[in-house]
Formats: sequence, C-alpha cells, structure tokens
Amino acid sequence: MTTIPALLSFPARGPLLGELQSLLVRRGGGYKLRPTVERERLYNLVLELRKEGLSYNAIIERVKAERGVTLRKSHVSEWTNGKHRPFGYVRAFDAKPCPELAYVIGVKMGDASLSMSRNYQYILKLRVIDREFAEEFSRCLSVILRRSPPRVKWHEKTKAWHTELSSLLLYNFLRQPLRDLKRVVEDSVDCSAAFLRGFFDSEGWVYSMELGVVNTNMETLRYVSKLLESRFGIRVLGPRLKRKGGRMVMIKGKLYHANKDCYSLLVERSSLSAYRSAVGFTIRRKQQRLASAVAKLA
Repeated sequence: MTTIPALLSFPARGPLLGELQSLLVRRGGGYKLRPTVERERLYNLVLELRKEGLSYNAIIERVKAERGVTLRKSHVSEWTNGKHRPFGYVRAFDAKPCPELAYVIGVKMGDASLSMSRNYQYILKLRVIDREFAEEFSRCLSVILRRSPPRVKWHEKTKAWHTELSSLLLYNFLRQPLRDLKRVVEDSVDCSAAFLRGFFDSEGWVYSMELGVVNTNMETLRYVSKLLESRFGIRVLGPRLKRKGGRMVMIKGKLYHANKDCYSLLVERSSLSAYRSAVGFTIRRKQQRLASAVAKLA
C-alpha cells in the first residue's frame, strides 16, 4: 500500500493528487488529512472569492494570507468549475423526508446521542437494553445513508446493546433545532407516526393501564402532544412537572445527578387503543404491556 509521504514524493498527476497534497497537514513525523470541516471551509471560501471576480492566482494568495494554506491552481479551477469537491468521499446523505429519517429524529430527541471524537469522527450512537430497538435504529440509519446496517453489539460492562456510526452530514442535520426538523416529521402521516414511535421507544413507559413519556425538554413534549392530537386524535394530559432537578437518579445501576427538571406527558386511557393502532412501539415488552392495557379497557 502506498503511504502518504510516498505520494508526496511524486510530482502531481491530475487534480486529485494535487488536491490531496494541498489538503494534507504535517503532524509530528507524518502527515494527516485536514479535518472535513476545515476542508469544507476552504472550499466555500474559494467559491465566495470566485464570485467576487478574483482570478485563480488572487484566490490562492488570499487563501494563503487568511488561512495559511497554499492551494494549487489546478484544483482551485476544479472546485470553481464544479468538477471536484475536497470532501467528496463523505458518505452521501439526502434529507428527503421518509419514515426512517423521522424515526431517527425521534430517537435523537430521546436516547440517541451525538459526539465528535478526537480524530474528527462525527458519531451518532445509541445504548439501550432492548435489542430490537437498537436493530430498528440501525436499520433506519442504513436506509437514510444507503449503506449496510451498522453493527449492533452487546456490551457486558454497560449491560446494553450498542450501535453507532460516523456521518458528518447526518450529524449536522440532527443538530438543528426542532423547528427545522419539523418538515420531515410532518411530511406525511407515516413520518409523524415513525417520529412518535422513535420518541416513545426512547422515553415512553407503560404501567398497568397508563401510557406516558418523560423528557427534560418542555418544547419537545408540547410538540409531541400537539402532533398526537392533531394527526391521530390521541388525547393527552400535560406536559406537567414530574421531578425537580437537583436530585440523584439511578440509571442502569448507577447513580447520576439530574440537574434539569423532568416533565411527563400521559396518553388518556380512552386513546390507548388509537395510540396502539397508529403509533405503537418497536420494543416488544412495551408493545405487549400496551396490548394488555387495551385489553383491560375493552
């Protein structure tokens, strides 16, 4: 396998090699590709300068003065003509509304988390006790990113099923505020149901003849309440304060300090059957408890 230093020892042969040479940065005794976000900023700066009417040489000089990076004229030309992009290898993500994307948004509002690693991996991960939940999340990720499902693994230390992947574009999309994600959730009845199912899979509970959901974000719960009633005619109570912040809580056998207030939303008993038919759960144990609750009310 040819190493990066070996590549640099050859003269540029084509725009891709020239582009690679300009986007590498020396780190200690070797080379490392500049972070994706940095490459994207360079690319956008070049396009903006070209719109201002600057020549290729003027663009190169400006970028070097502002960012300390010397670009090659060949790939500045390729960028401005739309033939190449410096982050073209990033896995494609189309934010076109679909139930799978809506489900992921719902889970992100609950159990899923976003993080960036030291080597600039933009990670979306889920740690849950129900395998079918993790597998459904993995399946949805595979659909929206057009890839094989990320692996679902059991971790004995955390007593949970883990699944995760890295995607810069999906990471940035999911970081948007709820108001910008609503277009996906409200695109169709199927998308709305998938979003609610993802959220209730994460935060929902069924006990005896009660179905509810808890979360620290009042705005999210108000939106869930509105969506349940407007889309499916499911009547709810709340949201109302369930627990004040500043307490210790037990999560998977460990004590944590909960700083935020926690709010709850209850589905009225008269709407349990409607919820089961329209939304339901991916998690079998919750779906079974819901079925039992509906049977008791029959």
